[in-house]
Amino acid sequence: MTATSTADGATRLPLSFNQEFLRMFDSGDESGPFGPRFHMVGVWRLTGPVDLDHLRGALADVVERHEPLRSQIIREAGAGHQRVFPATPPRLDVRECPGVPVAERARRAQELRREIEAGTLDINELPHLRAVLLRFDARDAVLLLQTHHTATDGMSMRLLARDLAAYYTARKDGTDAGLPPVRPYHEFVAWEREQAASPATARSLDHWRQKLRGARLTALRTDHLKSAGLPSVTAAYRFTVGADLVSGALALAKDACCSPFMVLLAAYYRLVHRITGATDVVVSTHTPGRANGKFNDTVGSFFNFLPLRVDLAGCADVGELLRRTRATCLDAYAHDIPAIQLFEALPDLMSLAMRDDHAPVTFQVFPRANALEEDEGDPDAGTPAFSEIPWQPQSAPVVSELPDGALWTLSFEPSGEAMGNLMYRTDRFDEATVVRMADEYREVLRELLAEAAAPVARAA
Repeated sequence: MTATSTADGATRLPLSFNQEFLRMFDSGDESGPFGPRFHMVGVWRLTGPVDLDHLRGALADVVERHEPLRSQIIREAGAGHQRVFPATPPRLDVRECPGVPVAERARRAQELRREIEAGTLDINELPHLRAVLLRFDARDAVLLLQTHHTATDGMSMRLLARDLAAYYTARKDGTDAGLPPVRPYHEFVAWEREQAASPATARSLDHWRQKLRGARLTALRTDHLKSAGLPSVTAAYRFTVGADLVSGALALAKDACCSPFMVLLAAYYRLVHRITGATDVVVSTHTPGRANGKFNDTVGSFFNFLPLRVDLAGCADVGELLRRTRATCLDAYAHDIPAIQLFEALPDLMSLAMRDDHAPVTFQVFPRANALEEDEGDPDAGTPAFSEIPWQPQSAPVVSELPDGALWTLSFEPSGEAMGNLMYRTDRFDEATVVRMADEYREVLRELLAEAAAPVARAA
């Protein structure tokens, strides 16, 4: 991999495979993955005093540490490239909200989330990070971080919060941040390109050619044709999956030697079969794309697209469904390679999803909160504690843009429930359709758990 310097102080580098994957959906600067609505939003409660100078400095430190926040993707003909610029301070908007009752503050935080989700972030402006501080009083505030999705993924948002808290403390105390060394994103790009030419990748490509022979990604019929040219807006329908269903799914996963994702995916397979009648089902999901643990502290867009094919024909009971689902997932995980390589090897895989009257739908599950999502801080010593504020089950008419179709996300909550976030393009699906799908999913999951109440053969 070759890096070159340009007259404006930037460093020119190749794109990652993830960035090349996003280019497949490029629809210009006004929409799609390179448009102003393809962004991510994270919200944290800050308990303890917040010094604005320390916060601004810590934000600048984060931009210096993580090069994707200061990289510009150049989408020229051919391979394209990215240019890494010297760090510049991100914007911090401070909103003073004195007098807001404690009972109202959580609602205000969600209002801020919805406001920023409905807003924009220009990909041509660096850095790809904006912060908003909503301050209720001297010891209670909400911090929102907004990034462009081409520069970050879900794990990156939690890394940003962790690093920001560490840099804030370091500036306050005049000490080192104590963060682990970070490998820059361009080293990951070099590593994955080396892997692309490896015998292991060649074997994985052969595997996928066999596994997906004759397969098409299972897409859903849409309410509106793509050719109708309706305004491109992504909305979110948010709902809860009750604690009884979640606990039942967790228990079934343990009994069947499956992960919770596999159980929830099995229910989704049944839902897709109910909607489409298909028995050869290929569902897409996202994986973290961080197979090389050396980059676990690196911010960037790593996520990968993974097709999961299962044959539902002759699937007599829940035990058999789970065995097939488990085998499909484990098989796919063992051959997880960049999606762009899959599409090059299997050009017909997306043919149904690209039809005028169909659209792709992706299904993913997030685990319970982990240590990256909270920093205890030391409020008494002047360092605020960071705690992530999750989604609330309130739908939103405008959120971060999807390139097409819909995206299911189920995330486990400390309450024992699961939060559902069904994002969908309103130029493809009506709200009534996605509400019905969410209702039917809970119904299918309940039926699956009831069917499994009888002894289930272990998925061995």
